[in-house]
Amino acid sequence: MKISIKTDKETFLKILKESNFDKKLKIFSRLDDLSEADRIKILLKVLEDCSWYLREQATKELSRYGNKIVPRLKKLCNKGFWYTRAAACRTLGEIGDLDATETIIKLLLKDDNPTVIKEARIALTKLVEKNGDDFFARVKEIHDQHHLDSSTLLILNECLPGKKEQLERIFRTEKR
Repeated sequence: MKISIKTDKETFLKILKESNFDKKLKIFSRLDDLSEADRIKILLKVLEDCSWYLREQATKELSRYGNKIVPRLKKLCNKGFWYTRAAACRTLGEIGDLDATETIIKLLLKDDNPTVIKEARIALTKLVEKNGDDFFARVKEIHDQHHLDSSTLLILNECLPGKKEQLERIFRTEKR
């Protein structure tokens, strides 16, 4: 069965509201026909789709846009269904921008969905891999601004077991 679709942002957004998986999947092959701004808008909308497969595809595509989409992904982490928050968090991890650190830590500490928490753990690991010591400098800034407590240290140690020393150094400064 051949599915042909008109190539414009409004048509794609309408298709995303339908339940036809094949049509939704076809969107990915036609994204290059849109402007970058429209592609990003469509892909961010796909992160809200109930299909994990489509969200994974959107994550791969969105990660190419780097830090320019981090603010919008951070907003998605704070709203919507659990699967939208999880997909946005996963995308932030793939991008590896340190501006996402605080949002990811908040998800890790406050979200009650296990999938979101799992994605937050993975995203933090990727931030460390991509940013090294700069990640710990950012955590120190967050700690200094928000006075993170020892329960946060325990959770971060669980997520980043090989980084216990660096994390404890950050949290030790509060006792001096």
